Amino acid sequence: MIRTTGPALIRIALCIALMLASSAIPARETITVGILSYRPADVILTKFRPLVDYLSAQIGKDVRLQALSLDDMNLALTANQLDFFLTSPSHFLVIRNERSVTGVVATLLRQSGATSTASYGGLIVARQHRHDLNRLEDLQGRVVASPGVLSLGGYQSQLLELMEAGIDLRDDSRVKLLGSHDRVVHAVLAGDVDAGFIRTGVLEQMMAESPRQVRQLKIIHPQKLTGFPFALSTRLYPEWPLVALPHVEPAVVRRLAAALFTLDSDHPAARSAGIGGFAPPADYRSVELLARRLEVAPYDRLPTLTWLGSAYQYRFWVLAVALLLTCLLMASIWLGRNRRQLSAERRRLRQLILDWPQPMLLIREGSVLDSNQAAVALLRFRTREAFLRQSLVSCMPPLQPDGRSSADAFGESMARVRAGAVEAKPWLFRCADGSDLWVDMSLAPVHQETRRDNVILCALHDITMRRQAQQRERLAAGVFDHAREGIFIADEHGMILDVNAAFVSITGLKATQVKGRLPPLPLEEGPGILLSARGRGDWSGEFEWKRSDGKPLILTLNVSSVCGEYGEAAHFVGIFSDITARKDQENRLRTLAYYDALTRLPNRSLFIDRLQQTMAQARRQGDHLAMMVIDIDRFAVVNELYGHRCGDALLVEIAGRVRLALREEDTLARLGGDEFAAIIVNVQDRSSLDSLLKRVLADIAEPVWVADHMLEVSGSIGVVLYPQQDEQTADQLQRQAEQAMLQAKQAGRNGYCLFEASGIQA
Repeated sequence: MIRTTGPALIRIALCIALMLASSAIPARETITVGILSYRPADVILTKFRPLVDYLSAQIGKDVRLQALSLDDMNLALTANQLDFFLTSPSHFLVIRNERSVTGVVATLLRQSGATSTASYGGLIVARQHRHDLNRLEDLQGRVVASPGVLSLGGYQSQLLELMEAGIDLRDDSRVKLLGSHDRVVHAVLAGDVDAGFIRTGVLEQMMAESPRQVRQLKIIHPQKLTGFPFALSTRLYPEWPLVALPHVEPAVVRRLAAALFTLDSDHPAARSAGIGGFAPPADYRSVELLARRLEVAPYDRLPTLTWLGSAYQYRFWVLAVALLLTCLLMASIWLGRNRRQLSAERRRLRQLILDWPQPMLLIREGSVLDSNQAAVALLRFRTREAFLRQSLVSCMPPLQPDGRSSADAFGESMARVRAGAVEAKPWLFRCADGSDLWVDMSLAPVHQETRRDNVILCALHDITMRRQAQQRERLAAGVFDHAREGIFIADEHGMILDVNAAFVSITGLKATQVKGRLPPLPLEEGPGILLSARGRGDWSGEFEWKRSDGKPLILTLNVSSVCGEYGEAAHFVGIFSDITARKDQENRLRTLAYYDALTRLPNRSLFIDRLQQTMAQARRQGDHLAMMVIDIDRFAVVNELYGHRCGDALLVEIAGRVRLALREEDTLARLGGDEFAAIIVNVQDRSSLDSLLKRVLADIAEPVWVADHMLEVSGSIGVVLYPQQDEQTADQLQRQAEQAMLQAKQAGRNGYCLFEASGIQA
């Protein structure tokens, strides 16, 4: 194996080169601000770009923003490439311990709605369906994802809460460090880990960006703190500090601090960044105490011992080790000479394989003789040693997709290769973690200069994504052809490219008739729907349409835009269904629920609803209305003498007469039996109301010819006016009208009475 130079030496050399390069560059006219990229760098730059423009205008210098990872920010600080930096409190402690800084200029205020806070903490999330994860104790022995050990909100705050619950994850290899909060959330959603640690506020930001995915998460150990606007699982710590470096002029620091402190939460720059502005520097001693207790950087180092002191203290051991090293050196020289002689023959092939970026391995008698790291990673083995000496057939499923035995098919290929042929074909492998892997496997014999060996060179190329894409294409084609909903695919201009069979069945149009034309769209909006789908991503709604044979339909349509390679709207996909029958059923049910089956007038429920709406409108506009209850006098006698069929016909005739006597804007309803009610809107004066009531009574009293009988009946009407001196509800208004109607009956029938607060008046 070739030994590589230690990463520490490379980093030191890189830092020295950067420092020498920066000393040769003249002083910049710009102010560079670095921000720790706790989310993807493009998201951070987009959110903070208006803030950078605001600072440039306020301080009179160009401000340049850099979204940096943890390692990149350390390198930039070492190379003196930053003037200010905004980072987490735990990372600030490490930087303050390693180099000189001027101090904290301001503390960030996070904004959520109308609430801002200078504190933040940690959040522990898991998938909603994980009913076995509800408390901190349930995380014992689970696989947990975290952005990194220097993340206060994504590791340290949760670690302290778990320690106090009796769970210590510091020496647990089950913690996966993924580098960013977004990766933690995606790992939890994908089921790669049991739970994840993220800082507060990230979940709310991702909720705004992808609410459907975030709703699949739940919070473990939630905390309810008054005035704190974000979901929380731990205690709170001071928010991120903005720190100035020593080389920045004090005047620039003061101007920048003044600009930050005057930034209002409703400023566009603050709203874009999701912050409430900046506050004076907070006290970060609580973060320092947390780091000391957890023994994390910068308080994870042992006291430094001098070489002379260590040598004197362990002088006898030093002498013994020196003698042992001398013996080992002599033995190593002797063994190394023999090893070089033994391994010279195989070094060429090993080096060729190990240095090649494509997965490659050497096979002898069907077993793995040697392999590069790319092949180990491809087949998901933990170490290279675990992969060596494995039978390659053991890394395959028992049967290949064509039904042949993997052992038989591989044995036939090996026989042809040993005979001098070169094999190249797709194979299905079974990785060490149990997942399936499709590869293009090439097999070729390896010949020595003087003899033929049984060693075979095997090259693997991962084609899993390509196979899955082909399978998805076949599945999508099957769904397209057999879906019961009508589907069309249109180009970027909205012209139809293809339709499925259900589209033809619903619309009655042939595929050749609609290709190159606009799809079925509402007449009022038309192509505006495609513009809306292009801007928002999709559009959905219902509209009326006619089939090719003229039959009216009600369709529900959903149009989505499909983005191309560069994010532009390249196609439109529309899915629609015929909901005509469902709408007809809804209309029938609505009629049964709100209308009287005999007279087709509104029933009591719909009448009360309209009365409430009319009362509210009268209050707003200062109008007057009247409600009257009409009861048919001696209607029970008609039912007894002539039967219910005759009584029903009489009610229908009287309902039609009263409806004609009222105005179009008035409402007439049947409350039940022989009782009707009406709402008279825009009552101008008492005389016009009296005239209307007399006309209604006269129409009711007109003789009625029903069921071969001439009938004469009368009506008793109770009337109440609104508004009154005391506010009344719809039910109270109805009861008052019924009281007035009863008074009219007691007064001799065929008349009306008006209810007033002082009494009922005829």
